[in-house]
This record gives sequence, C-alpha cells and structure tokens, in this order.
Amino acid sequence: MPAFDSASPAPDSSQFGVSSGHEYDPLFAGSTDAPPPDRHFGRVGQVPWTLSQTIVGTAVTLVPWVTVLVATQLTAPPSAANTKPLARNVDIASGIIFFIFTAVVESAFLVAPLYIAVARRPPGMTRRQGLYALGLRPTPLVAALGWVVVGLAMIVAATLLYQWVIQVLHLPLQTNADALAKRAKLEPFTVLGALAGAVLVAPICEEIFFRGFAFAGFLRGMSVWPAVTLSALLFGISHGDIGSLAPLIVFGAVVAIVRWRTGSIWPGVVIHATNNLIAALAIVAVLTQ
Repeated sequence: MPAFDSASPAPDSSQFGVSSGHEYDPLFAGSTDAPPPDRHFGRVGQVPWTLSQTIVGTAVTLVPWVTVLVATQLTAPPSAANTKPLARNVDIASGIIFFIFTAVVESAFLVAPLYIAVARRPPGMTRRQGLYALGLRPTPLVAALGWVVVGLAMIVAATLLYQWVIQVLHLPLQTNADALAKRAKLEPFTVLGALAGAVLVAPICEEIFFRGFAFAGFLRGMSVWPAVTLSALLFGISHGDIGSLAPLIVFGAVVAIVRWRTGSIWPGVVIHATNNLIAALAIVAVLTQ
C-alpha cells in the first residue's frame, strides 16, 4: 500500500528587477552566500531568495512541525485501546473536523515560501514572478505528462520493493496507510476526512514548500543532487512516520527531480495527489469488504 506523504524556459534576470552587479537579500542584508543574480538553475530558473533565507524558512517551519508531530504521537493512546466503533454522527463530525484541521495545519507549509518569495520579494519583481519562482508556473503539457507517468512508475516500484523487503525480512514496520486501514472499520468517516486532506490539500502545500521553496533554495549553495537528497530527507522526516520513511525519501527525490526537469511544481502536485489517491482507494476498499 502506498505511503502518504503532493518546462518553461528560464526567465531572464531583468524579470526580477536585479542586475548582474547588485545582490539583494531582503532578510539578510549583506549576505554573500548567493551566486550572481543572473545565474539560472536549469529549468527551475532564477531563485531570488538566498540559501540563508532557505535555511531559516525551512527551520522555522519544520522544527515546530516535527516537535508537535512527535509530541502528538507520544501522547496519543495506543490504537489497541480504541476497539469500539464511533457513533455515526460523531464519526461524521470527526471526519469534517479532521479535514478542516488538516487544511489549517498543512497551510503552515505556505507561510515561509509566500513571505520570503512573494511578500519580501526583491524590488521590481512582481507577485506573479515570485509565484513563478516557487514553481507555480505553466509547463509544456506533453513533457509534464511524461514526467508524471515516469515519476509515478518509479514511486510505485519503490513502494512495492519496500513492501517486499518488509515481508521477506519480517520487519516490524507499519506505514501510516496501514494504520489508517486498521482504523477504517472503526472510524470510517474520520478516516475519509484524513484521506480527503491527504489527496486535496497536502499535495499543493507540501509541493510549494519542499520542491518550490526548499529544493530551489538549496540550489543557491549546492549542486542538484545534494539539493535533491537534502530536500527528500527533510520531506521524509517531516511525516514522522518511521514505517514509511524509506519510500517517502524516494518519493521526495523523484518529485524534486521532476521539479528540476520541468521547472514547475504542478507535475509534482499531480504525482503527489495521485500517489495519495491510490493509497486512499486501497483504504476505501477495506471499508467495502
């Protein structure tokens, strides 16, 4: 069962209102960690925020996120303690609340990217250009579809291989999708609320942060493969799911490569949403048995 976790030509430097002789950093004046402003990173284009801003934005987002996630898991009652089905009306209300809660919590991933890339964008750079720099930009349809197919195939293959290894080695690992499948019989509408959030909300918020902001920002201080690896590791860790860590890291690496090759996060959003939808349908199938 899949684990949950969501190219246009590079613009020229004049689009960002900077020249090759001036480096502007709205949060860290005088920073020297940025390459010349006319440097482009493949189809990702020019990234107007610096490596320092990327590190700060990533830290202030993920440190509280992971802390709350770990604290929640440590204080949650064991799943075995909840063996009675929820009353239908309570379950429906819980599902709605869970979806809203997911949407609110996931929006935390948007704060740093929108603040740094849009609200504090360099002088002369429009909001639209800031959003484009985050990967919210069009990309040729045929090429994008090709990367979506290839990316999904790689992720599914990695997931199946991971599940095979777990079974062969009898590893005591359980993915978050497995946990949801077990709860589905007791709390079907609550689980459906969680699935809806994973399919409709998480792909957009997480792709903007991890591939649009963090991965692109890491390119300001490292080459492509270290940036891919670091962003994928952070993506996997952010889910707080030991049982799914390996496939989540592979997922993060694949989608970062797709972002690099297409210059847009939209193919990654489609891959992310489709992956989560496949897992969701597998869990819904449990409810129909």
